[in-house]
Amino acid sequence: MTHELTERNLLNRVLICDSLLRRNETEPFLKKLITGDEKWITYNKNVRKRSWSKAGQASQTVAKPGLTRNKVMLCVWWDWKGIIHYELLPLGRTIDSELYCEQLMRLKQKVERKRPELINRRGVVFHHDNARPHTSLATQQKLR
Repeated sequence: MTHELTERNLLNRVLICDSLLRRNETEPFLKKLITGDEKWITYNKNVRKRSWSKAGQASQTVAKPGLTRNKVMLCVWWDWKGIIHYELLPLGRTIDSELYCEQLMRLKQKVERKRPELINRRGVVFHHDNARPHTSLATQQKLR
């Protein structure tokens, strides 16, 4: 039964994708699509310090033993042409409804500058997941 459901779901997805591609041929909505998402980025920060040296000799940079791990959130929006806007949030900051609405205003400014052809059309098709900041009442009002 589970295998049948999986095959049926896959077939449904293929049919939906095929119908969307055919629809795009008559009504090119994919060129109006802007997608956004967030991703935690972890990185190791090599901390270096200078060593003292004698007069006239160049000081040497020495890496400290051990690494400092950092994690920042990357927020990015793109369309069929490429990245429109991205932001790296301050260390430890996450997305809430207020910040997301501010980001949408900055995204709008970038779209006006980088993709003016989207502003003159019937509207942008905006796609994001259903995370709480994306679906909050404040966000819905901002998108209207």
